[in-house]
Amino acid sequence: MCPLFTKLVLAALLPAHALTSAAHADTIGGEEITVGVRSDARPFIWQDQNTKGYNGFFWDICTEAVQRAGYRLKAVNVNTGKRAEFLRAGSGDYDLLCDPTTITLKRMQNFAYNGGVPYLEFSPIVFVANGSYVKQQLRAIAPKAAGDLPKGAGKPTCDEIVAWLGQVEGEKTEEWKWWPAPNLQAADSEKTPDPATNGFLGWFKRKFKLTLSRSPQGEDEQTKTFEIWGYVEGSTSQLTAEQQAKTGSKDGLMICPRAMNSHDDAAKAFCSGSLARYYGDVDMIRAALAGYSEDTASRCAADFTPAAAGSYEPYAFVVSSRHFPDFPERISLALYGMFEDGTVERLFTGHFPGTQKSQHLGTLFRINSIPAGSEPPSKDPLLACFRCPVGVAF
Repeated sequence: MCPLFTKLVLAALLPAHALTSAAHADTIGGEEITVGVRSDARPFIWQDQNTKGYNGFFWDICTEAVQRAGYRLKAVNVNTGKRAEFLRAGSGDYDLLCDPTTITLKRMQNFAYNGGVPYLEFSPIVFVANGSYVKQQLRAIAPKAAGDLPKGAGKPTCDEIVAWLGQVEGEKTEEWKWWPAPNLQAADSEKTPDPATNGFLGWFKRKFKLTLSRSPQGEDEQTKTFEIWGYVEGSTSQLTAEQQAKTGSKDGLMICPRAMNSHDDAAKAFCSGSLARYYGDVDMIRAALAGYSEDTASRCAADFTPAAAGSYEPYAFVVSSRHFPDFPERISLALYGMFEDGTVERLFTGHFPGTQKSQHLGTLFRINSIPAGSEPPSKDPLLACFRCPVGVAF
């Protein structure tokens, strides 16, 4: 049978992307690539703790793109710590990071030819998210998220406030005392002189040191209240939370941003009343809070009003050329093909039923749906079959 005729028959029977995958597998041998998979980023990608399988919008996109590119995948679980080290130094050696990673100029500089990991690069943008925060509902009881500092707290650091909140576990709010007592070491040194220092000079040194360690009169009373804000470690929300906390810490209010290991941990802390604000991707926050409420059969008092207007978060996958030099290009072609033939649109509808795309996301989908175009002239000798002599048996 003429090879071209065989291809035409297959083309009529199989979807275009299946043929593409088969062709790529033939040419590159169907090599296995390692995919680092985020396990706690609902609704984009997460691991089911019962089945240990992966789910989510991004998981479906990654598996389809890898298949279209002609590779087999091996999934490796990635938490926030491993993710951060991979983006910083390439630790973990993944060929693909299937994770909602925000494209930033700082990360792009690290992926550049003179950066720390020049073999990494971003895929095309696949999603645009809204980075913001939610806060406790008005009149919600969350004493460990915000409140008054006890008398005698002075001007503690955020680490001291967090340690103090850990010490008052189980006690009644009205009985909370500051721990540890401020300037205790300085007070003890005043009562118990160092035997090695005697006379007027020794007394002067001790007095001068004690005076410097004490705050000016009335300054201890400036910091009256505190708030604890949370974000997932390694996320771009960290910078936003820290900047807003620094700006807001004034007039007697001390704001302490706190890193959480995962969205699951952040949701638990927020719903249990240990965070006044929870920063991150709004879709992830909603999913994390809903998951916590479902698991604990409780209601989480979250106010999403501040989340209406947030930062622009372009998500992409991180691809490595370290083991397969043409892998990033093949993945990019596969992703653009999935936008063009409507696959990404169908997956979005399935994972976000009834959700209307934002203006930014709708524009992205249209931009990524580049025309398929026509095939360039081929030098493949199999095209000679178009001129097969009459009477040749197929």
